[in-house]
Amino acid sequence: MLTNLKGKGSSAITISLFMWGIAAVFYGLDYLQHTVPSVLIEPISNSIGINYIDIATIMSIYFPIYALSQIPAGFLIDKYGVKQALGWSCLTVSLGLFCMLAPFVSTIIIGRVLIAIGSAFAFIGALKTISIWFPLKYFSLFVGITQSIGVLGGLTGQVLINYLISISGWQAALFNIALFGVLWSIVIFFLLKNKPAAITISPATAAVLAPQYHKKDGNFLSIIRDKNIWLLAIYAAIMVGTVMNTFAELYDVVFLKRSLHMSSQQATHITMFIFIGVGVGAPLHGIISHHFSKQSIWMRWCALMTLIVFVLIPVASIASFPTSILILIYFLLGFFVSSMLLSFSIARCCYPIDSHGTIFALVNTIIGFGGFLFPLIFGQIVKMMMGTIHFGEELLLPLFLLAIPLAISLGITFFIKEWNQSCGPQIP
Repeated sequence: MLTNLKGKGSSAITISLFMWGIAAVFYGLDYLQHTVPSVLIEPISNSIGINYIDIATIMSIYFPIYALSQIPAGFLIDKYGVKQALGWSCLTVSLGLFCMLAPFVSTIIIGRVLIAIGSAFAFIGALKTISIWFPLKYFSLFVGITQSIGVLGGLTGQVLINYLISISGWQAALFNIALFGVLWSIVIFFLLKNKPAAITISPATAAVLAPQYHKKDGNFLSIIRDKNIWLLAIYAAIMVGTVMNTFAELYDVVFLKRSLHMSSQQATHITMFIFIGVGVGAPLHGIISHHFSKQSIWMRWCALMTLIVFVLIPVASIASFPTSILILIYFLLGFFVSSMLLSFSIARCCYPIDSHGTIFALVNTIIGFGGFLFPLIFGQIVKMMMGTIHFGEELLLPLFLLAIPLAISLGITFFIKEWNQSCGPQIP
């Protein structure tokens, strides 16, 4: 396999890190632009004379377009390589940002659609780059580091954009980000490579690596019919959809303010520790999981711990836990839920490298739809039980109910099959 570079020493490692770094920066830019709507809603609203709700609705067109673009993005990455796919997608994101500079509803909508289409390539392309340039044993680690870069972009993005707006206005801030995107697309086109240069390997090494290309047929129909890929995707979608998209991003601050009587600043500060936990845990799971005979064993333990830690949050409200304990609980929740990234590592080993983009896209698509469905379902449960989405301590019972899908995700881990380290036969 070309990723097992030999005889090149530290230079081969440096080249691999450089290629991954190019793709990871694009993913960081993508994550940064995710924070744009929350910061720009007010200034754009003032510029074009439309209320906040309408602007927020226009901005939200990003999410379904992003989800629907995932599988086409994975197919194009596999077909044309990461250089062309990421180069043009980065340029598309930049073009979308430029479109948003014009203070018209039509151009903002066009811009958000272009950004969504381009962004669909960012995470998948980073994973495909890792898959190409690094040996299997490093895949989980670098997926985790990539995710941490995204989290860092999310944590710092609003601060950066707010600063740029304060010194030059929202249009100049958006222009600078778009300009950086154009420059980075040029970097991608000129410096990113689709695969390492061919090298000479021994017959013994070739015998070990050869089975990796003949495990399964990597065509699209074979992938979408694979029950194991769907189990991995649904498991990851539940973990992210319940903990991150529903709890951390929507209801957590309200819960802390209403149930624990915290200020908005205190609630936001504590919630941040979920994202810090994700940033810390994402790269560590790849290291820890390799100490088990199967990565799915560590995944199962993390699913169990996610369930336990999540249940402790409403319990903390009932038992009046001190703030220090609550911070630890939130950090651990983020740490354990980030283990869902192992689903990409297990999924990649089932198929040849030429189909990895499509596999990552399918898993990421299901995660995206989970992020759309779980908040809707949870909101309907709250409405049904309370008659209103404005609530106080009554949110405790719905939070306990939210633990049910986490229990289901734990159960799914017992049915996931896994390929061993050399991508040999599946083991239950």
